[in-house]
Amino acid sequence: MLKQKAIIQDFEINLNSAEELLETAFKEAQYRIVTFNPEMLMVAQTNPEFKLAIKQATVLIPDGTGIVLLLKKIGFKSAQRQAGIEIAWKLLEKAIQKKQKIALIGSTDESLAGTIAKIKNTFGAFNLVYKHNGFFDEMADAEIINQLKQAQPDLTLIAMPFIRQEIFLSKANLQGISIGLGGSFDVWAGKVQRSPKIMQNLGLEWLWRLYKQPERFSRLAKVFWPFLKIYLSISPCSNHSDETK
Repeated sequence: MLKQKAIIQDFEINLNSAEELLETAFKEAQYRIVTFNPEMLMVAQTNPEFKLAIKQATVLIPDGTGIVLLLKKIGFKSAQRQAGIEIAWKLLEKAIQKKQKIALIGSTDESLAGTIAKIKNTFGAFNLVYKHNGFFDEMADAEIINQLKQAQPDLTLIAMPFIRQEIFLSKANLQGISIGLGGSFDVWAGKVQRSPKIMQNLGLEWLWRLYKQPERFSRLAKVFWPFLKIYLSISPCSNHSDETK
């Protein structure tokens, strides 16, 4: 199978389609997906532990308009955003069809329950072997990782703040498929409204989030100017890597 990738700031970005990604994921014994965005890129510049955690993942997918813009600038004109929330939903659908074991960790107990209900309402009964809210500190990591490994899920979805979830997944080193999803459980539970489809298609989902959650402005401000500096420093079609494996 062809494996297309691009290199951005020492990070390998997977460019295969969602269908190719899913096909490969379910064939591998261990497959961790990072939904890579500009905020992750910037945090990795100053947080070595986080940088190592995401570099240890199996694949990084371009879940962020800024990452797609960078990819297009270095020559990958057909690069498209792959929204983690949509990839995860497809993973769930396929895992449930295969009657595989699923683990869900993240958000509040209320959003977790709402997510479970939405999955059941959409796909029917499924084999949920582990669940836990996302409010636990690092002191509890070892115990939760041990419980997860005893449960042996085939698919693990974790919806926590991105730094926390990626470092946790790196430490856990789980078998099967795993993916960090940030605030996706809140969306699935109906607590947070996702942007209209037209804004998603135009790459403006970040603007909708800012409108709905103005407290995110300070986070965006910390990322925007450093990211713009990186974008402007990269020459068009330079740092271009396209490989077949």
